[in-house]
Amino acid sequence: MPMVPSNVQQALRVALPNALTLGNAACGFAAIVFASKAEPGETAAVQYLAYAGWCLLAAMLFDLLDGLVARLVNGTSEFGCQLDSLCDAISFGVAPGFLLYAQAKQWTVNAGQVASLVAVLYVLCAVVRLARFNVAPAAPVEKKPGAVGHSFTGLPSPVAAGCVGAFAWIGHLDWMGTWTDFGGFPEVQYWMLPGCLVAALLMVSPFPYAHLAKDLLRKGSRQRLVLPALLFLALAVVSVPLALAVLFWAYALVAPFRALFVMLRRKLRVPSADMERGNDTPSRWRRDR
Repeated sequence: MPMVPSNVQQALRVALPNALTLGNAACGFAAIVFASKAEPGETAAVQYLAYAGWCLLAAMLFDLLDGLVARLVNGTSEFGCQLDSLCDAISFGVAPGFLLYAQAKQWTVNAGQVASLVAVLYVLCAVVRLARFNVAPAAPVEKKPGAVGHSFTGLPSPVAAGCVGAFAWIGHLDWMGTWTDFGGFPEVQYWMLPGCLVAALLMVSPFPYAHLAKDLLRKGSRQRLVLPALLFLALAVVSVPLALAVLFWAYALVAPFRALFVMLRRKLRVPSADMERGNDTPSRWRRDR
């Protein structure tokens, strides 16, 4: 059997992860198509929005697989990195922004106009987030858990897209996780615009976010993920879309809440330290004696 030339082997290695990357863009475009079919007032609008949200989830799976496959077959390339960024801009920038606008348009015309502004800001933040990721150092010096090498600066754009898609996933469910034709969770829908605005700002924030894929490969970090995984599985028994929504939003909000907790703890620690130093200093009466 003749040997395959080395250049052909390298081309095949690069072609497979690039094909998965293009699958990412195809799912993003499909999400836009489904969202565009959601006409206000129609019963099928809720289903089209849900399909668009699931297309975003499929794009995330393709985005995860292309990196894994590229490392397994040694098919990483500069072309693949640039292609991945362009596809991410479609699937995790434009598609979630349009889905946000399509969902808000179901309410009122004014809600659609406000959502269009939030959607534009979301797309801009996603593009800035992707550009900042591209120019970030590829080989950081520090490799400690939780350091730069094992965390992202700002909310990753696929997770932000999952936060937007979560409102579409749970939009056709009731509180028991069963299908409804006219949309469920009406109370949650009121939080869509402010929630997506927060997700957009978190993408360009300086908050560090854990790299879950690398945490799964480290034995010490797996123990911390056991309890969240069990909670996710327990919630998935009731409703998989609801479990996914909780998962994405919990990951998105853990970093700012952690930063707030650290800031409050430091502020409480400083006055107590000052009081301890004040108690240690001798009083004037003692100095006189």
